[in-house]
Amino acid sequence: MATSKSDDIFNNPPLRSYRSVNNRYLVIDWASMSYHKMFSLNTAKNREKYGFQGAEGEIKLWRNFMLDELLKLVGLFDPMHIVFALEGKGSWRQQFVKEYYAEHATVYYDSSAYYVKSDNTAYEVRKAQDGGFVVTPIEVPDFPKLESLKHRKLGELPPDKQYMLWGVYAPNGKDPILPAYKGTRGSNEWPFSVDRKVWRKYKEDFAHEVAPLFRARAVACDGAEGDDVIYASARKFSGVGDDVIVVTHDSDMLQINFPKVKIFDHIKCNFMTVDDPVKYLDIKVLAGDTSDNIRGMSFVKSKTGKQDFTVKRRFGAGTAATFVENFPNVYDVAKNNGWGEQYMRNRKLIDLSCTPVEVTSRLNGMLDEKEPELCGFELLDFWDVEPYYKDLMQNMRSYGYRSMIPEGIAMKKAPVAMPEVPAGGLDNMSFMAIPQGGQQAQRPMMNGFTFADTAGIDDVGNLL
Repeated sequence: MATSKSDDIFNNPPLRSYRSVNNRYLVIDWASMSYHKMFSLNTAKNREKYGFQGAEGEIKLWRNFMLDELLKLVGLFDPMHIVFALEGKGSWRQQFVKEYYAEHATVYYDSSAYYVKSDNTAYEVRKAQDGGFVVTPIEVPDFPKLESLKHRKLGELPPDKQYMLWGVYAPNGKDPILPAYKGTRGSNEWPFSVDRKVWRKYKEDFAHEVAPLFRARAVACDGAEGDDVIYASARKFSGVGDDVIVVTHDSDMLQINFPKVKIFDHIKCNFMTVDDPVKYLDIKVLAGDTSDNIRGMSFVKSKTGKQDFTVKRRFGAGTAATFVENFPNVYDVAKNNGWGEQYMRNRKLIDLSCTPVEVTSRLNGMLDEKEPELCGFELLDFWDVEPYYKDLMQNMRSYGYRSMIPEGIAMKKAPVAMPEVPAGGLDNMSFMAIPQGGQQAQRPMMNGFTFADTAGIDDVGNLL
């Protein structure tokens, strides 16, 4: 089967790289990259090409794909420091959501059923003969009928009843009747032999194992998500490095607004940008986040008790941006219209600057730790990866890629001359700066590979 240019990139010199600097930090969203590489296994092309079978074959191929991506990122950006942003055990957001709805969700009840109301949704929950539940949505015009029933706040119920209701799902079997944080993800398709929970743990373990090969920090903190690690890294290193490049496909990271921080989409192979990160964040807060099961702004009008309001319904699908343009004082509008608490809930969940101080403090302590000692290639034999990757890593290390040699040697490397970049000198495909005249400053040939040290990317989409 013929290989594509992207499959064979390292055999097609010159390998073009982004403009080089002495002290670059590369922060990798490990979950984003891991899931993308895992699901790329499931394409018909890859299943036919590699013919893997069973969980062991899936894990082996995933490891190869991850190493391939890491090496290409190192070749593209030549970072001095690398951070793998990992998922810690638990999440402070999960607990925050539980506490929020303990106070703001109401449970009505009679002798035959519970009626669970939160925000502008409500469900009738009845026990089924098989021990499960029969769940029926309640329409907004029928909400006033619930007021005649006995009721309590969710948090006033016995713990076992609260636990039970958090585990009840809407008739579609996907949406929990109480909006548990990331509560819809367990219902997503998982078309692999390896158990989902086993793989989720393994991907984190693999990050810790592979980190010393790249002198990278693998950072995970109990209670923190990868997003928290990314934000803490961007804030901390933006003031000490020449630049910080965050590798992710998560558009939430576009709220990051620190100097010299760039967001690189590893799937589209472009830098992501927004004109105004502050407005972008307000849009995200208003619209909510379906992938994390965070509801958008909504409320029931007090005068009628029947008509519900949402940003989406007022301005049309996908136009929370219009709302922000019309009402720049978003919080005041939210508060005056009865959904100020919802706004603050979403703000805390989506705005990464709202990460609790104790979590941020622990993350900063981990980011202050010394980078791991560079290790040999023994793990590559243990993982049974393709020999190609070992050869490539040896070549890149012998040439002196900063993160792949001892830190002391990396610090002594000669300063890199920055090319003059004319105003507006951007490539329309990659959004990367092109030096004057578009010339490449070529590195010496090394075992059949040619490496470039400056900007001038015109085919970055073929690199990753």
